[in-house]
Amino acid sequence: MSAIHERRYRLQREREIAQARVRETTTQYLERYQNNLNKLDEQGLTPYVETEVAQITRLLTQMQSLLRTDAFAARELSLTIGQRIYGLRTLARNNQQIETENQHLEALEKQRQLVEKRRQEHTALEQAWQGNWHKWTDKLARNLALNELSTLRQKVFAEGSHYTVEQINQEMDKIQQHYEQQAKSQRVSQQQKIEQAATQTLLQQLADDVKEGQLPLAETEQLQTDLVKLMDNPSVSFDQVKIMAQKTDQALEDESIRREMVKAVYQSLQNAGFSVLKPKRVKEKDQDIVIIQAQRPSGNQAKFKIELDGKVRYEFDNYRGQTCKEDMQKVLPRLSEVYGVELSDERVIWSNPDDESQEMKPLTPHQHQRG
Repeated sequence: MSAIHERRYRLQREREIAQARVRETTTQYLERYQNNLNKLDEQGLTPYVETEVAQITRLLTQMQSLLRTDAFAARELSLTIGQRIYGLRTLARNNQQIETENQHLEALEKQRQLVEKRRQEHTALEQAWQGNWHKWTDKLARNLALNELSTLRQKVFAEGSHYTVEQINQEMDKIQQHYEQQAKSQRVSQQQKIEQAATQTLLQQLADDVKEGQLPLAETEQLQTDLVKLMDNPSVSFDQVKIMAQKTDQALEDESIRREMVKAVYQSLQNAGFSVLKPKRVKEKDQDIVIIQAQRPSGNQAKFKIELDGKVRYEFDNYRGQTCKEDMQKVLPRLSEVYGVELSDERVIWSNPDDESQEMKPLTPHQHQRG
C-alpha cells in the first residue's frame, strides 16, 4: 500500500523557527555593534563622534527591545545601524585628525600672534583680523585656508602696508566663503567613501552568512553571484543591500524550516520502530530535496521526500494487508501532534486487507515495490 500527499508547516511554527533564527543572528550583530562602540571608546575616539554614538546607542537600545518582540523588525533596524556604525571609526579618525591639526595650528597661531603683537602698532587692524579669525566655526575650512590666510596676514601687517579694517573684513569673508564650500565638498566625498566601506562590510557579512548557512549548492551559488555583483558595483545603494539581505534571510529561513522538518520526520520514524538511514540531500527534477528512508526487519519501508519550499511527500512500501495503515498511524499523527506538521488528507493508492497472511520479504536497496 502506498500513499503520497503534500503538507506545509503550520504558519505559527514556521514563524517561531524563523523568529528564532533571525533573533540568534541579529543578537550576534547587536554584540558586534556594541563591541565596535566599546573599541571606539577604548581608543579614545568617542569624543570625536559623540552625536553619532548617542544616536546609535539609542538605536541599539531600540533594537534590543525589538529582539524580544519582533526579531524581523530588529533585523531591519540592524541593517540601518550597521550602515552607520561600520563607518564610525573612520569618521572619528577624520574628526580627530582635524581637531589635532586645528590644535596644532591654533598653537602656532597663538605663538605668531604674540610675536606679531609686540611688533604691530596697528591695533585696529589686529582687532579686525582676530574678529574675523574667530568667526570661523568650521575648523576644517579654516585649516584648508591656512596658507592663504597666512599670505594675507603678511600683506596686511607688512611694513608700509595701507590695509584698512574694511579691506580685511572683505578679503577674509571672501576666503571664508570659498573654503567653507571646499570643506563641504570634502565632507560629502568622505561620507560617500565611509558609506561605501560600510556597505561592503555589510555585503561581506551577508556572504559569510550564505557560506555558513549550508544552503543547497545552486542557491548558494546564485546568492554568492548576486553578492559579488553588488560588491563590484561602486555605486551600489543601501536599498539594494537591504533587498539582498531579505533574499539571504528568506533562503536561510527556508532551509532552517526544512532542517526542523527533517528532524521531526527522522524522530517520528525512529519512535515508530523503524531503522532510519541518514538523511540525504539530492537533486530531483532540478529540485533540491532531502530524502529520509526507513525500514523494518520484515521489509516494510517508509520514504519521505522534503522539498525546500516546505512540501513533503511520503511513501509506505512493501506492505501486505492492514500493517501499512498501522505504521502510518504510528508515524503521521505523531508528526502532527508532537512536531506541529500539518498533514493534508491522505490518498490511499491501493489496499488489500484480505492479504494479511502473505509473507513480506525485505527489499534490496535497488528495488522499489509498492504494496
